[in-house]
Amino acid sequence: MVLWCGERVYRHCRQVLLTTAAGLLLAGCTSSFNLQTQALVPTPVMSQLPLTMGVYYDDKFRHYVYEENTDDRKNWHIDNSKSRIALFQQILPSMFRKVQEVSGTSAAAGDQVDAILSPQVEEMQLALPKETFSDLYEAWIRYKIQLFQPDGKLIAEWPLTGYGKAEQGFFNSRSKGLNSAIDQAMRDIGAKLTIGFSKQEAVRRWLDGRNNVYHAEAGS
Repeated sequence: MVLWCGERVYRHCRQVLLTTAAGLLLAGCTSSFNLQTQALVPTPVMSQLPLTMGVYYDDKFRHYVYEENTDDRKNWHIDNSKSRIALFQQILPSMFRKVQEVSGTSAAAGDQVDAILSPQVEEMQLALPKETFSDLYEAWIRYKIQLFQPDGKLIAEWPLTGYGKAEQGFFNSRSKGLNSAIDQAMRDIGAKLTIGFSKQEAVRRWLDGRNNVYHAEAGS
């Protein structure tokens, strides 16, 4: 009788352990959060600079993923790499007469470019409505933009921060809310890049130098 009771207790405990383990596994799966964002950035209407601009996307830029694993954000994995590349593919041709992708921050043989632009991802921050005690999903993305001469000499670098928000009431899921906020942040970055490129002091000096050389050659 004692042996039978022990066996029954063993079976009960084993069932409890298996059920608990299954529950923990399910909880772990459901708490993970994977999101691949899609940004819809409109093409700006502006006067192109008469430049052939090389653009270099290094591996870190191409493959940067926002990851976090804390008590509140279990196994978060947000990939907006396609959105990043699409942003620059959409924006840069509106800014420059010709754009071509290059393999580094200095021109290779056969690359006929006036300069090379290289964006870097520095930081990404996200906020949920419950964290800010508001009705907003929010996103901040900070880039560093570098501009190089064809020989690899740095012309200028400057920070570029985009902010986006989305009202919780318009979205029925966390994924859609965060995607919209990130989309708005990407649009903000695109607008600031197009408007602010020529306003950077070092860039403006470089452009003035090119214009002076051009006018001198045209007058000779």
